[in-house]
Amino acid sequence: MHQLTNLNYSRFFMTSHLSILLLTLLGFSLRLHYLTTTHPFFDEYTTVLASRQILQHGWPILPSGLFYEHGLLASYLIAPFTALFIHMPVEQWQMAHWGLMLSRWPSLLVSTMTIPLIFRFGRERLRHPLPALFAAGLFALSPEGMVWGGRARMYALATLLVLLIVYLAYRGLDHAPSRWLALLTLAALLLTQFGTLMLVPPLLVSLTIIILIRQPNRPKRAIVINLFWQLLSLGGIIVMAIWVKRLGQPVGKAALSDTPNSNIISELIATITYQITFYFTWPDTIKFLTRQFGPSHLYWLMSATVIGLGVSLILWLGNRYRLNRLQLNLAKLSISDFALFTLYLVIIVSLLIGQVVTLLEPFRRNPRYLVMYLPLFYLISGAIFHYLLLRFVRFVSRLFQQSLSSDRLRLQAMMYQILSLITFLCFIYLSWPDIRLALVTPEPAYEEAFAFIRANWQAGDALLTMNTPAAGLYMTQIDGFTVENEADQFLLNRETAPVDRWLGLPWVGTAPDFNQQLNSHQRVWFVSDTIRQPVYFRGSWQAIVTSQMEQVWASDNALVYLTRPDRQPLPSQPDRFVRTQLDGTIQLTGYSAESIDRQLQLTLFWQSLARVSDDYTVFVHLRDFNGDTLAQIDSQPIQGHYPTSHWQIGETIIDPISLPLPENLPTGDYQIFVGMYRLDTLARLPIADDLSGENAIMLVVE
Repeated sequence: MHQLTNLNYSRFFMTSHLSILLLTLLGFSLRLHYLTTTHPFFDEYTTVLASRQILQHGWPILPSGLFYEHGLLASYLIAPFTALFIHMPVEQWQMAHWGLMLSRWPSLLVSTMTIPLIFRFGRERLRHPLPALFAAGLFALSPEGMVWGGRARMYALATLLVLLIVYLAYRGLDHAPSRWLALLTLAALLLTQFGTLMLVPPLLVSLTIIILIRQPNRPKRAIVINLFWQLLSLGGIIVMAIWVKRLGQPVGKAALSDTPNSNIISELIATITYQITFYFTWPDTIKFLTRQFGPSHLYWLMSATVIGLGVSLILWLGNRYRLNRLQLNLAKLSISDFALFTLYLVIIVSLLIGQVVTLLEPFRRNPRYLVMYLPLFYLISGAIFHYLLLRFVRFVSRLFQQSLSSDRLRLQAMMYQILSLITFLCFIYLSWPDIRLALVTPEPAYEEAFAFIRANWQAGDALLTMNTPAAGLYMTQIDGFTVENEADQFLLNRETAPVDRWLGLPWVGTAPDFNQQLNSHQRVWFVSDTIRQPVYFRGSWQAIVTSQMEQVWASDNALVYLTRPDRQPLPSQPDRFVRTQLDGTIQLTGYSAESIDRQLQLTLFWQSLARVSDDYTVFVHLRDFNGDTLAQIDSQPIQGHYPTSHWQIGETIIDPISLPLPENLPTGDYQIFVGMYRLDTLARLPIADDLSGENAIMLVVE
């Protein structure tokens, strides 16, 4: 097998350098296509905003005053490209959106550069060009590599730096300068993506195991001293990275300048621990692994790699020992450099996944945070398939009793080459649906949405949106930051005067707040998208959008709403308060009522006190003081747009009801009977301190 391994396969591949050149050009073309044809990802606007702030202030200090440390090194890398368009008139910029297109080029170049580096490092450590080509080809055609290699974010740079650290750390086992380069690269990595701090423990563990295997007779004292110096040299870099991260005010933290000196150390420790908890369940683990490796381009590769790893281990052990003499003695193991480097990568990737599913808060278990380690996984796959194909070729040779003459070796080499190419093409074929999906799936067209608003803006208009970084790049006026669910992660000064983290705009965080903004301006623009609107806004908010605004523009998931010119404004607060509970789960806090054009415009203010499993119908009866019903209406809340089973505990629901009045209704005082019932049984919800005798709340209107 070693003779076969040492053969020159360049005739089949036209030389490995030509092959990697073609793969690099292919990877570049895919990333360039994504860069030029897709709208910016939601977070790209923040990176570009931070880069423009760097050009103006030297530091990524956002308009809110927040030090934007997330992707710090990437922001500085992008800033010079941003300078190419910072003086361009915004009207010209947004029409061709040159600004964000140019800001994507650093990621494109870095991601493209990673392809030949995977080949270079893999060929050196795996001692063969084909597994390295296999890994580089998988990354070149990886949907994740293509997407993050075409976005103005930090993940492409972090991927390259992870690869460099893993390579330099392993090389540093025999080359002292490489250890210093690895430490410098680690500093750059932590300033690019602080979450990659989770790489440090697996890296130390894997290096320690490799040292023990390579030098099993080394004195324990020397090993302890070596580990001590490793940890000591890492300490300064880690403390520096934590300090920079803390300057950026993690969610729920005050500015570091406002923290007493006595609490600085605890604040730095909390910077790491606030998102760490020991939490493990099999359902959550399976859910995460499904999200991470569920897509076809990773599912089949992961399955084949895991199975291949098990088969390779059995074959490797069986090749060195007889089953009746198996001794797990590290001193007696004969392990090649190829196997050691593969083991090194397997330990790192396994421990990384283990950390994610056991130590991170569940909301942090996002496949995005493992995308930086995909080249390591691809190198493992390349090494495993390389080993198995070599063993298969050797087995076939023995099966047919072929000699090991030079001609036969060439035949074996050709067989290996063909099998390698077929294996690679099979995985690319399985990946193609995901590659195609990544190429054609659009991000929300926020840049086009704000261009439309600029073209139709009038004096006195107001603008509300969740994507304030994009608005800050395209618009000169933004009036509020809108988000309802899970708002804490987006806010500064949460307990005093909450504002968004990017522009420092006031938070519009409830349906009544949103309604008040609509009532405070002649025209209000609301910009959202089909992806985030159902997630971050409740039904009560969306009902107000539906009843008070009209959709005036939509493209590629982006939505633009404008207040209706003929709308009947809804009160933001009740004119009269009642605070009556229904079945202890729902409370009518108050109401407003007025008569307009033979219609009683009644607005009910409900509050959810507990989760409700049923969808209740609201009834409204208008009666005179003799008890005669003059008019009535029955409907689910907000004309059925927000059923009670969807209500969130503590939220206020503004429920407008138009009750047609009979003709010639005399002026006077009337009673309104309001309540809820189940439509299937007609059973009404019981009213606390019911005075009506029929489980209804009595209101008085004039």
